[in-house]
Amino acid sequence: MIISFANVKGGSGKTTSSALLISGLTERGYRVAVLDCDPLLTLHDWCSTAWPERLTSARADKPADISRHLEAFKRQADFIIVDLSAATDVMNALTFALSDFVVVPMQGSAVDARGAIHTLNLLKLVEDNRRMVIKSSVLLTRLNPMVLTNSAKHVSQVISKQNIPFLDAAILERSAYRDMFTKMASLFSAEDPRIHNLDKARRDILCLTDAVERRLAG
Repeated sequence: MIISFANVKGGSGKTTSSALLISGLTERGYRVAVLDCDPLLTLHDWCSTAWPERLTSARADKPADISRHLEAFKRQADFIIVDLSAATDVMNALTFALSDFVVVPMQGSAVDARGAIHTLNLLKLVEDNRRMVIKSSVLLTRLNPMVLTNSAKHVSQVISKQNIPFLDAAILERSAYRDMFTKMASLFSAEDPRIHNLDKARRDILCLTDAVERRLAG
């Protein structure tokens, strides 16, 4: 099962969302492989440090790398997570054509919404060219756990017009997710008392994992 995270807008939450789903799937015992297409390689480095014995990860710098790694991963993983770069439509389109599920993360801002719509339009183009339907969902990220802002409500309405369902989970704004990358550690193995709301972060990760599994089954 290949799940890609994509939004041409940088900073939309692709890498954090990918890492959280990887954590949830791995915690539940699935074999997970990761392909990092972002030049910063944040996800690849995190996987190599936080899950050195349980995850397989690789980097993709050019389109030819994608199909080569995905073909190899299929033989050893239940789930393949792809963190796509915001830089190139070519790599995004190729990955969409090979994916079982595309997740489009976005913050509740007009700029992120524009990036999400561009990504969804590219996905539609791939679907039309391939004459196939690729399952997809939009994922709201960095939401304030206490309030849904007017901006987030507005962009949710804008995206809803694209007839793409929202994933029935959201990524809340939690310092634990920043600590996850700062410490290069899994939140399920971390026991640092300075990580705020660790139990809530773990619960949210499993809620995201549940939502993805329901969408894949639906």
